[in-house]
Amino acid sequence: MIIRNSILLAIFSVLSVLLGVVRDRLLAMYVGVGPVLDVYNASFRLPDLVYGVFLAFITAGTVVPFLTRENKDGKIIESEKRFTSLLFFFSLMMILLIIFVMFTISLYARFIVPGFSSEQLQEFIFATRMLMVQPLILGVSSLISCFAQLKNEFIFYAIAPLGYSLGIIFGIVFLFNGFGVNGLVIGVLIGALVSLLIQSISLKKHKFSIQKHNLSFIYIKELLHFALPRSFTNIVSQLRVVFFTAIATTLGGGVLSAFLFAQRITDALAQVISQSVTTASIPTLSREHEEGRIQEHEHLVHKYTAILFFTAIPIGIIVYLFRDIIISILYGNNEANNLIATFLVGFLIVLPFSMASSYLVAGFYSMKNTGKVFIGNLIGTIMGVLVCLHYKDLGIISLIYGTVSYYIISFLLFTIMYQRSHFFRNSI
Repeated sequence: MIIRNSILLAIFSVLSVLLGVVRDRLLAMYVGVGPVLDVYNASFRLPDLVYGVFLAFITAGTVVPFLTRENKDGKIIESEKRFTSLLFFFSLMMILLIIFVMFTISLYARFIVPGFSSEQLQEFIFATRMLMVQPLILGVSSLISCFAQLKNEFIFYAIAPLGYSLGIIFGIVFLFNGFGVNGLVIGVLIGALVSLLIQSISLKKHKFSIQKHNLSFIYIKELLHFALPRSFTNIVSQLRVVFFTAIATTLGGGVLSAFLFAQRITDALAQVISQSVTTASIPTLSREHEEGRIQEHEHLVHKYTAILFFTAIPIGIIVYLFRDIIISILYGNNEANNLIATFLVGFLIVLPFSMASSYLVAGFYSMKNTGKVFIGNLIGTIMGVLVCLHYKDLGIISLIYGTVSYYIISFLLFTIMYQRSHFFRNSI
């Protein structure tokens, strides 16, 4: 089941990556790697931070185990009641936080993008306010996909990102010339809505309905106890991204965009490989733990963590050898290519650690052990930030050192914590 679903997800991930390639190439062509694209990229920071606050309540690693409750006959029960309660809580709290950020962003915007000019700062504030709608749309879409994954159905989950990318491409090609950065943002929002509509199709097959009588604060309380530690983990991750964004804006125009372009190359590799395997594994891992089959659970985590780590090494080497060609194909020939290549080396170094960590994290979440993930992420983030600050006089190299430090340290911590738990007791 895991292999079959992984292949399905991988196929659509490849399609999504290809659309992402088209998207980024168009961004490089139409917008250019410079101050305007920096504003566009920076405007995602606060919406992503808000999304990260609630990601623990809407992602499969949390939601699927939360919905996976079985009766004595082994049948899943109360999933619609739990889902309805979760949807109500998420929507209400997300709307309140979005409104708060939209009205207060001007007070702290300069701290997020300290290197921006006054004109860039105003564009950043307006674009951020527009993008604040996106976390709500993507959050509801993610919740729907979790319910589908509970039923071991991944087709619409796999297709939805294609709609998101197409919306962004529409904004680049048809709206940027007339509306600038705001046109790009409108394209993002169109893509988010298309993604939501695609995900919603999966509910029709199960005749799923959201009824008021299904709302229960007991389930919300249970979810808070389960998901809050993971929410702290996501907040730490997003704060790390905000920190690196702030540093990048002080290093010159185009540095932030070059950093993100390099990251997207390795993110694409991770999406096709590690994300596909991890997403397909979560329902199985959750069931194995829920039913007490610890050895089977342990075997899966050990097996796929090792596979992802050692698969990433040759892939990283190949990309490194052909990095100039790859960057030229993806982003065209421009002055920022050397800068992108420099950042790419750092991301390739940590690719094995990043991909392996994703499965270790899935293993922890499937057993509802969010504390270890928070500890590993927090310590890794602190060390990454300190390393970046220590080498800040080196300019862009400080960003590379900080990124590499985070991924390696967090991976080592995750591994050590697994060794000290019941996992890997027979295999390490």
